[in-house]
Amino acid sequence: MAVSVVQSASGPVRCVPGSVVWRTCLREIAFVEAPAVSGDPLALHDEAAYAHLLEVICGLGSPIVGETEVMHQFKLFVAGLPAEHAVIRDMSERLLVDARVVRARHLVGLGSRSYGSAVRRHVRDCSRVALVGTGMLAHEILPFLHDQGRTVDLWGRREAPAWDAPGAVYRQLGSANDCRLTGASALVVAAPITATVIAALRHHYPDLVRLIDLRGEARSDPPPPVPSLVTLDDIYAELNAAEQATDRQAAAAKAAIRECAQAFVTRAKLNPSGWHDLCA
Repeated sequence: MAVSVVQSASGPVRCVPGSVVWRTCLREIAFVEAPAVSGDPLALHDEAAYAHLLEVICGLGSPIVGETEVMHQFKLFVAGLPAEHAVIRDMSERLLVDARVVRARHLVGLGSRSYGSAVRRHVRDCSRVALVGTGMLAHEILPFLHDQGRTVDLWGRREAPAWDAPGAVYRQLGSANDCRLTGASALVVAAPITATVIAALRHHYPDLVRLIDLRGEARSDPPPPVPSLVTLDDIYAELNAAEQATDRQAAAAKAAIRECAQAFVTRAKLNPSGWHDLCA
């Protein structure tokens, strides 16, 4: 029988009795062991259906291209399939094998397009990072700074951040503390503070290696002189370059997926008792 996929990402999937539904946060996909979706204008069949499933499992339909969580969700779905759906299990296990091959060949290193990952690349030679800010940008960046035993100082105007900051030492801006924090340091500005405040913070770090200034106001309020400066424009350029690389990798992965789908359909025609229909 034909393999079919009826796409539905906006609500519960239309399915027929005997179908098995795989649910993710973005979509529902119902596997049907009968030619029950023929004639459906939204259906994908055979090679197109298999390719669509493989793209979903590889994370090519996710907001963060190449993410792995959807593949983990599919593994859990396969592990929970009832015994009477051995046909669907066989097909799903082949999808997982193909997904591993496609990811290993074409999707390694994706998922790195974020402010946090971009900042992390600039602090690898530092044993200490001062992160300024308690808003969403600082919240996004903080988890990327905790590696290789690095010390993280989190600076803000409040007495404490509104969110948990595990592993960070919180310090309040404007306090009378004239501490000297030693070790090769990077200062990451993720808050709309002035260059004067940055200069005051600079004195706490006698071994400052780099300033990463993510302020949109940096052009009109330039930061003080530092050994090495990374600006918001530099970060944007890196993210754009990463996005272009992602597009190339995703295109190569989709070409490989089409080959996998062709191979699957050829095998299915030689084995007509194989898996059947699927609607999403």
